[in-house]
Amino acid sequence: VAGLLATRGLGDLAAAGAFLKPRLGDLYDPLLIHGTLAAANRLTQAVRDGQPIVIYGDYDVDGVTASAILWHTLRLAGAAVSNYIPHRIDEGYGLNSEAIDAIADAGPTRPLIITVDCGITAVDVVAHAKRRGLDLVITDHHHFDPGQLPDAAGLVHPGLGTTPYPNQNLCGAGVAFKLAWQFAKAWCGCERVGEDFRELLVDLLSLVALGTVADVVPLVGENRTLVVHGLSRIKGTRFVGLNALIDASRLRDEKIDAYHVGFVLGPRLNACGRMGHAKDAVKLLTDATADEARELAEFLTGENDRRRVTERKIYDQAAASVEQRGDHAEDRRAIVVEGEGWHAGVVGIVASRLVEKFGRPAVVLAVDNGSAQGSARSIEGVSIYDALATCQHHLDRFGGHAMAAGMTLKSEAIDAFREQLIAAVNAVTEPEDLCGVVEIDCALTLRECDVDTFLHIRRLAPFGRGNPSPRMLLRNVVLERPPQPMGGGGKHLSLHLRDADDPRSPVIRAAGFNLGDYIDTLAAGMRLDVVFKPEINTWRGVTRADIHVVDWRVV
Repeated sequence: VAGLLATRGLGDLAAAGAFLKPRLGDLYDPLLIHGTLAAANRLTQAVRDGQPIVIYGDYDVDGVTASAILWHTLRLAGAAVSNYIPHRIDEGYGLNSEAIDAIADAGPTRPLIITVDCGITAVDVVAHAKRRGLDLVITDHHHFDPGQLPDAAGLVHPGLGTTPYPNQNLCGAGVAFKLAWQFAKAWCGCERVGEDFRELLVDLLSLVALGTVADVVPLVGENRTLVVHGLSRIKGTRFVGLNALIDASRLRDEKIDAYHVGFVLGPRLNACGRMGHAKDAVKLLTDATADEARELAEFLTGENDRRRVTERKIYDQAAASVEQRGDHAEDRRAIVVEGEGWHAGVVGIVASRLVEKFGRPAVVLAVDNGSAQGSARSIEGVSIYDALATCQHHLDRFGGHAMAAGMTLKSEAIDAFREQLIAAVNAVTEPEDLCGVVEIDCALTLRECDVDTFLHIRRLAPFGRGNPSPRMLLRNVVLERPPQPMGGGGKHLSLHLRDADDPRSPVIRAAGFNLGDYIDTLAAGMRLDVVFKPEINTWRGVTRADIHVVDWRVV
């Protein structure tokens, strides 16, 4: 464990201790984020004056959880608060003037609109809102142009101000939580908030953890603190919708970690926004009754199943198109692929899978009636946002951050956009940058691959961006018997390994998930160096150490 901490830059004893046992008391004061004081005061004024408040969110997990965080906080203060989530396909990302008009015309009293996870680049829409007599408070964490900021009643963003916030990797839910904290202080009129707000803020950490993990921001520093404490409370949450989602996902008996958020809970919350409307996910996490929550949670599970089928179909078509056009060549270090009739709600997931397959940034566009709506994903070291900025004259709109972005453009501009994006990425990469790299943390022997060792290693969790799951090396092991197929259609591999240099070595079974295609390259008696992820598996009360093979080479 000390070695693993050292490879993560945590060789100092104090830093290692803070990492292994993060404390809520070490969270930064919300006042360090530019605009939180003014925004909290404006919200307090609105609640005291009885002015309605509309939370305008985004349709992904980060936006949905951020919306729920502010909704619960404002409701505790007695606010008349509602949520507005744009339709992913019909409206697209962020603020739009049609939505502003609908909100303005919805009632006799002009509401205060507060955005979460969006709005920092919506200069024209905010100007339109002002003309309609609406005040907007913007909370966001995405990239922005310092010379083009919206003229809003408040701007809350970790990157604003003469002294930027110490944690520049807060997600939208994290920003919303900090504003909720500051609002609680403003509402209570003191630094130490009342017990009801204090209990709520602690419970809200479970929603912060969902948004933070799902938005793939680095899980280090303050983000790690938020996620560790949020995950520790997630199964004891007061929120009936989150409890229903945990039950529908069959996670009640599991120790929920970042994996479950990223691959089980998060996709369900995302699914309704991808396949339908994210307002269902917001309702689940806000005012759903117990019966409604159960129905919504099961509905989201069904939508996620439908999403998977749709995603697979589009991925197969997109990957085939890339290979047919030769867009995976060394001199074409970015992918732009488009298709008529593709579901715009899943193109971001398809882009992620293309990045995994081809090792380069990817943009996937759903074309419909002369226009294209798409999502981009990138690789470490290449800011897709910066690359898109060089192509913005081809785009109607775009936004996002270094690793992920969205855009719309006219279909006739796609070819020119593709070539310019490739040129932009080529300018900041070399062919060798596209080679997949497995970074190994340290070596173990088979004798050390036991439950005690793996439990110590798991103290470094939650794993994710910035704190990857450790990759360990087994040197010179022998494949004791022929590899066996495992899972439906032989998708996975079962391997039995022993240490070639230790005659008394135990024979340990290892699993190669999604490596079934390589079964014919292996044979009994082969000597291998094996890279694996150490995992703990508990089944029917029995806990064992699992070896999940990542890669190997013949020695």
